[in-house]
Amino acid sequence: MKKNRWIWAAIAAFLILFCIFVMIVERKNADAMQTASAGGVSGHPTILIDAGHGGVDGGTVAKDGTVEKGINLEIALKLEAVFRMMGFDTVMTRREDISIHDESAKTIRAQKISDLHNRLKLINETPDCLFISIHQNSYPYPNNTGTQVFYSPNNPESEALAASIQQSVIHLIQPKNTRKIKKSGTEIYLLYQAKTPAVMVECGFMSNAQETEKLRTEAYQSELALSIFYGVLNYLNGNDASASVPVTQ
Repeated sequence: MKKNRWIWAAIAAFLILFCIFVMIVERKNADAMQTASAGGVSGHPTILIDAGHGGVDGGTVAKDGTVEKGINLEIALKLEAVFRMMGFDTVMTRREDISIHDESAKTIRAQKISDLHNRLKLINETPDCLFISIHQNSYPYPNNTGTQVFYSPNNPESEALAASIQQSVIHLIQPKNTRKIKKSGTEIYLLYQAKTPAVMVECGFMSNAQETEKLRTEAYQSELALSIFYGVLNYLNGNDASASVPVTQ
């Protein structure tokens, strides 16, 4: 009974945050939100959400010991909850702190490679999907902050999707963010290989202590998830974000 009460309390808290965020969105961009709500999303794609790293692969680690893989999963789960609440079909690469490597992979290196191959396999086996990978950034200099979205070079829709997400995050929660979307090279394996519209959202810099502190909070994770969702919704409704978000070459 206590567990059930905790679950319902968590759901209620999330719905309250969602309602508050929708009011903020409506106040900041009433016309666009009205278009998205009125038009709906007909025949929308499956949303494939990737919580980066997991298991033996922790990702980057902040100075305070915060490990990237946990933040990625929290944001990814919140993002999935919003999409499902709005009627989308979703697929998750992982829902817990695991690597999805084959059992035959014994070394850490082999497990990381196998994990990436299995994530790509899931992309290829999910027809008509949008792939959104959640990660955190890091840089030797601690002053860097802000979300940055990378996109796959293989599908022209990836750039438009990235631009819409970047604009949404900037408009709604990071007005001082001047970062530009960027085309992926070989360094981002999943984006470089994916043929479906695919983006990686580097939500923030864990090399920055203040941003790491924010990224650890439920409230900011929810804001990021809802900003990403709104960016995807804007993209699906055909609103052109690329004109207002510059692109690097």
